[in-house]
Amino acid sequence: MGAGLSDRTKRLFLASIARAEAELEPAGDANQAGPEIEKYLSPFRETMNRRAGTQQYSDLSVGYAWCGAFVYYCCLKAGFQLKPEPPECVDGSLAAVSTWREWASLPRNHLLLAPGAVPEVGDIVLFDGLLQEGPLDHLGVVVGVGPDSMTTAEGNVHNRAGVFARRLDSHINSYVRLAGF
Repeated sequence: MGAGLSDRTKRLFLASIARAEAELEPAGDANQAGPEIEKYLSPFRETMNRRAGTQQYSDLSVGYAWCGAFVYYCCLKAGFQLKPEPPECVDGSLAAVSTWREWASLPRNHLLLAPGAVPEVGDIVLFDGLLQEGPLDHLGVVVGVGPDSMTTAEGNVHNRAGVFARRLDSHINSYVRLAGF
């Protein structure tokens, strides 16, 4: 499913998939790896090895921060045809929050919405300082919107996926609204 659908329909489908995945509450092991989350990690292992100049990520017991990988997996399931490593992004792969922002802000994509924008179901929300200090530390998929809050499906919140209520506040860096993929 996913091919031939409108962008809005695919975003709604993305939200549905992300919520269902997050409600399963898959968790990583002590190394942020493991069988419950390997389907999120596997598309990025080759890229991680190449960028780090190593083969350590070929070892399935080695993991990494996986919120971006969770969102990427959900996007693919919804029919968005995204490459794990956009060639025009210097930051890396879509396993990294910063790469999502860099990729979405490219003039040819024009998918980045400012923090004051009104989120829609199916948008990807990028956070600053939500789980740890610093910019672009986390992301998730918007699965519900209220007047001053939203519901999100996220991976790697303390090494587990889940559905969360988030305030529309200063932790929001921006939104990505997928279209044309």
